[in-house]
Amino acid sequence: MVHVRGGESFRSLENEGNMASPYFEGTLGYVRSNHSLNWTASYGYESPTAGGVTTTKTWRTGLNLTYDLTSRLSSITGVYYHHDENQGGTGSTGTQNSLQLTLGLRYTINRRLALHIDYQHDSTSSLGSTPGYSRNRYYAGLSYTY
Repeated sequence: MVHVRGGESFRSLENEGNMASPYFEGTLGYVRSNHSLNWTASYGYESPTAGGVTTTKTWRTGLNLTYDLTSRLSSITGVYYHHDENQGGTGSTGTQNSLQLTLGLRYTINRRLALHIDYQHDSTSSLGSTPGYSRNRYYAGLSYTY
């Protein structure tokens, strides 16, 4: 499976005037009977991530693997990278990088009910005077599909 979208993004900024910038996103997927692998990527200009910055050029990419361990139990692993380049204005210009790792298990109780448990690690670099951070999150829950 391949999905690709692209085009032009138009912005009107109060103090910076009008600007046009490219946008691209794509997905490449591989599916087999008991596993799937998906790669996603996007590039474009997004809303600024720092105060006083007028534009943020962003590159995102990620890889996601789902593997059926049994007919009821599946595992999910994902790695995602995010790179921002902040430009213009009076704020903190420069780059910021983020990395995210996700691990999870899904257990299908029946056709409508599933149990999940997930772990997520996020790490973000510093940007100017804003310090970077690292965090770990744990999730568990029950899903009902109707």
